[in-house]
Amino acid sequence: MRKLLDIVNKVLQSISVVSIGAMLVIIFIQVIFRYVFQHSLTFSEELARYLFVYTVFFGTAVVSKNNGHIIMEALTDHLKGKLAKYTKIFAYCCTIIFIFILFYYGIRMMVISSYQLSPALRISMSYVYLAIPVSAFVMLCNLLILIYDTLKEKG
Repeated sequence: MRKLLDIVNKVLQSISVVSIGAMLVIIFIQVIFRYVFQHSLTFSEELARYLFVYTVFFGTAVVSKNNGHIIMEALTDHLKGKLAKYTKIFAYCCTIIFIFILFYYGIRMMVISSYQLSPALRISMSYVYLAIPVSAFVMLCNLLILIYDTLKEKG
């Protein structure tokens, strides 16, 4: 399970890096077209926005693997032993509740928007909202592994 999740995290990280690079290129080309050729590309702003959505959500999922989110570290750094351990687990459980809400409403948004097409690219908006439940599921898996590792820690 852990090896598969590591592969998924690396794929999501690669997608995020490629998305950032693509956004940079697309926006740069848009600026060139607008100011040099006096012609705007119709799709560039929308595509950059959707790439940003994927970058944020996939990046969030990858960061959760390394416990990179702020989870009451100011409190747990001052606590010791079992109290620190169970405070961390409580914070993880609160995060999991949020992830379930994110997953549920991400799926709802995909279903609701499945018939809606984006204005410029003419793609189904459910593809844009797909990033939400995918990243929520990966975050959930990452957090379950963090909880397991925390429970196995001594002290």
